[in-house]
Amino acid sequence: MFEKKERKSIVVYLNYYRDVKKIKQVGDIAYVSRRGRYAVIYVDQDQVETLVEQLSGEKFVKRVVPSYLKDLDQNFVGNLWRDSDSVTIVEN
Repeated sequence: MFEKKERKSIVVYLNYYRDVKKIKQVGDIAYVSRRGRYAVIYVDQDQVETLVEQLSGEKFVKRVVPSYLKDLDQNFVGNLWRDSDSVTIVEN
């Protein structure tokens, strides 16, 4: 049966836009910016560290930044209610 794998995005900054062809074999390309000369690719979670090291050593890559979205606290619901309770309205 189908098994879901954890994936993580990596932002690869390139020297030239034409170098996007070279990273197509590394992972699934989600977005490519011509003007910013970067590409967002998705790879399996267990391959992130090795691919970051491998891509950083390539001549056509400026820098590689992994996504930190999973590390952030995304529970925003409680924060909004706590702020509104602490504010008191004073009428003249």
